[in-house]
This record gives sequence, structure tokens and C-alpha cells, in this order.
Amino acid sequence: MMDKYMYSVGLMCLLTGCTFRDAGYTALGAGAGAGIGYSIHHNVKDTLIGGLGGALVGNVLAQWQDKSDKTKQDKSYKEGYNQAKVDVATKNWDDNTGKNQEPQKQLVTVTVPKGEENGVIYDQREITVEDD
Repeated sequence: MMDKYMYSVGLMCLLTGCTFRDAGYTALGAGAGAGIGYSIHHNVKDTLIGGLGGALVGNVLAQWQDKSDKTKQDKSYKEGYNQAKVDVATKNWDDNTGKNQEPQKQLVTVTVPKGEENGVIYDQREITVEDD
């Protein structure tokens, strides 16, 4: 008979939790509360009261911890989001103002026409010049 009550109390406590942590803490609290309740007078009534009380405490503790974790995650997300906005703004500023850009060198090919200079005949040729 005792096993049936413990099973039903444990099942009810597990159904109250939405997440794994909630269910685990609720079940742990229910088990601890039932054990403490049973150790008081060794009857079913005290066991059930202890189990329900422990389940309530376990569930409240799990919700508090979930809220604390969510607050930390939200803060980290917000800090990362703000830093990303600053990084994008800085990159756009640097790109649009030409800041932090290295001068680009280009190679330009120039055709020198055929000609004569000081009695020397030069053929038409192409030369490559580096342009800064």
C-alpha cells in the first residue's frame, strides 16, 4: 500500500515540472520530504505531507535557479549583441572613411612608341610601371 502512495505522489510531483531540472528537483524534494515525513511518525499521512512539502520546495528551488540562469544568459546575450553593433559600426566607419587602409599599388603597362633619339632608333615596346 505504501508503495502505491509513494508512486502516485512521485508521479504527481514529476508532472508539475516543465523542464528536466524542474522534474528532477521536484522528485528529489518529494523523495526527501517523504523520507523525512515517514521518519517522524511512520504513517502514510505524514509521508504524503512530507512528500508534497518537499516537492513544493524542490519545484520552487528549480524555478528560482531557472530564473537566475535565464537572467545570466539574457545579460550575456545583450552584452554580445551590443558589442557586435559596436564592431559593425566601427568597421563601417573605417571602410567609409578610408581609415586603416593600406595604400594600394598598381602596375600600369605603358606603350612606348617607336622613335629616334640622338641617332639611336628605338622600337615600339611596352614597359610596366608601378603606380602609387
